[in-house]
Amino acid sequence: MLAALWALAWLGVAALLLSPLPAAGPTHSDLVAHFLLFGGMAFATVSFTHRAGQLAGLTLATVLGATALELAQELVPYRTFDLIDAAANALGASSGFALALTVLVLWIRPADPTRRVVQP
Repeated sequence: MLAALWALAWLGVAALLLSPLPAAGPTHSDLVAHFLLFGGMAFATVSFTHRAGQLAGLTLATVLGATALELAQELVPYRTFDLIDAAANALGASSGFALALTVLVLWIRPADPTRRVVQP
């Protein structure tokens, strides 16, 4: 169910990134939003997978999806591709992955009773 919500969130992200901007702000003022948006998307994967390799793969999918959405903005008349935005997307996704991996290793795995080793 959480994976389905994550996929649904991608639809919201796509709608957000491909819709017209209400008002233009200072140049690159949206970098923090890009960073946080894709950091959150990558971090959210820890809610439905507890394998580091799968987290890494989903993070790569997040980076590729973010880049594809940035490139798709070239096809929309009121948006443009920005390499700096794409870099903020990738940095955010990578940071979200690092945070998800930290949560996995420090909190989720130690709390998993199937992973506990019984000492004699």
